[in-house]
Amino acid sequence: MILYFLGRIASFVFGKLPPRQGYALACVLGHIVYLTWPRGRTYLRENMGYVLGNGASQKQIDRLAKGSLRNYFRYLADFVCLPAVKPEDIKKRVIFQGWDNLEGALGEGKGAILVSLHQGNWDLSGAAIALRNYPLNVVAESFPSAKLNEFVQRRRREKGMKVIPMEHGVGRMVQALRRNELLALLIDIPGADKGVAVNFFDAITQVPRGAATLALKTDAKVIPTSLVRLPDNTFVAFIGQYIPFQPSGDLKKDIQALTQSIMSSLEKFVRQYPDQWYMFRRMWLKEARDSG
Repeated sequence: MILYFLGRIASFVFGKLPPRQGYALACVLGHIVYLTWPRGRTYLRENMGYVLGNGASQKQIDRLAKGSLRNYFRYLADFVCLPAVKPEDIKKRVIFQGWDNLEGALGEGKGAILVSLHQGNWDLSGAAIALRNYPLNVVAESFPSAKLNEFVQRRRREKGMKVIPMEHGVGRMVQALRRNELLALLIDIPGADKGVAVNFFDAITQVPRGAATLALKTDAKVIPTSLVRLPDNTFVAFIGQYIPFQPSGDLKKDIQALTQSIMSSLEKFVRQYPDQWYMFRRMWLKEARDSG
């Protein structure tokens, strides 16, 4: 319940501030949280160490870890103010690269799965896609608090996104793809139940198998995507080419192989914009950490 009231307060405060002052406040809050959240700070540093590799200094790791929390609070500032953002402002702020890739995938008639990470601003990306009159279904994890869940999901629905609860929405996901619609999934949930092991930044982690399973069962195309913030607080939405994949007939192996291809395609976005990747949990398995 406290998160719901914090969300209401944030909506009021950031709604009253000009964007420049709002982003400045968001950065301050992110820095405060970094200093006062030992567990999150530890996980951020550990994850950024994997992203930067063995040659990275602690100073480089700390800089990216702090930047990640500051950018995440910028994302939160954007999110709580999303209902007030006019359609024309969204169109001005979001520039698409690779839109033809999306249209080409939908041209197959079996829907398309947009896979992404917790990076940049996925909600603004969804709003920008919906503004182009493309049916967009977003898979979202429900919050325990009904008020908080409605507070969050209403903002998405008001911007044209159809929200499918992650917990019990497989049937709706399949139906959306069979209607040749778009389905958006965030795949970087470490240690997910019934997940699949993949190599990510040269170490083993475990991520959900849902995107690959849906693609294999529906023949929908899988498209890697990311929307990242530029220095002037505009955004670039990258829409990659769909991931080519030829099933072998062994479903378990195919799920692992396709999931690996998905994560490999998304890794490049983290390499290019590491401080816009928001991973505040331990991403890599203990075995990977021990072997490194």
